[in-house]
Amino acid sequence: MNKSGIIILNKPQGLTTNHLIQRLKRKLNVKKIGHAGTLDPLATGLVICLINSGTKLSDYFLNENKAYEVTMKLFKATDTYDSDGATVEEQERFEIGKQEIEKVISRFNGLTYEQEPPMYSAIKIEGKKLYEYARENQVVKVNKRTVKINSLIFDNFENDEISLTVYCSKGTYIRSLIVDIAKELKTIAHVTRLNRIESGNFKIGDSVSLDECQESNLIEMADAVKMADYEIIKLEDTLNIEHGKKIELQIEKDIVFISNNLNQLIACYEREKDNLFKCKRGGLNI
Repeated sequence: MNKSGIIILNKPQGLTTNHLIQRLKRKLNVKKIGHAGTLDPLATGLVICLINSGTKLSDYFLNENKAYEVTMKLFKATDTYDSDGATVEEQERFEIGKQEIEKVISRFNGLTYEQEPPMYSAIKIEGKKLYEYARENQVVKVNKRTVKINSLIFDNFENDEISLTVYCSKGTYIRSLIVDIAKELKTIAHVTRLNRIESGNFKIGDSVSLDECQESNLIEMADAVKMADYEIIKLEDTLNIEHGKKIELQIEKDIVFISNNLNQLIACYEREKDNLFKCKRGGLNI
């Protein structure tokens, strides 16, 4: 397949994100492939797959807010913070009321805080992923990240499992959030179910399974950018754009994509100051 753009897949449980996109690459005979956000093997849900020149758009889809459905199991902790990991602690069960859970959840609703990523994650330190250090029982210092929980909705509490819907900023680790919530409940917990339902303006309803996926499911680059709510300006003369020169534009948004008279995306520009824009990403049509 020579077309470029994105495909929205619904990842099944038990598969890494990389394995998912490599299977898609073989199925559709794609030259180049990437994705805009990793999901843990345990997790299911929305993955934005970047096809051919669509890989050049990764930053613009990675930076979007996300939404998840998650279930946490109380009174048991694992090394990975989810049910794929080994048990590291179990706590004697005690009664926790629904009202107490709602009170704790309300503290996280709209909260911006410094979150510590789990050791079993793909964050790189000195060129090595954290989970590689963890597997070798090496302890490394991990910097906390500023994240925002835009909205936290309490869905259900049954059999010591709390189900939530989380709307959050990019870079939020839901596994860490669940551990943090458990601490506020004076207990421990791990994730048993995680499903990504939104990434920016893309919803789980936009997705297809790997088995169902066909070339016709490709969203071409200009359409994908519009769906992500970026502005596109069409220019007849694109010589300066093709050479990456700065341009002046009278627009409100700080990021704009430029298309040619064939409606092909050719570059992305970002505001430098006032009405002056500089090329941030060129060659989008190559």
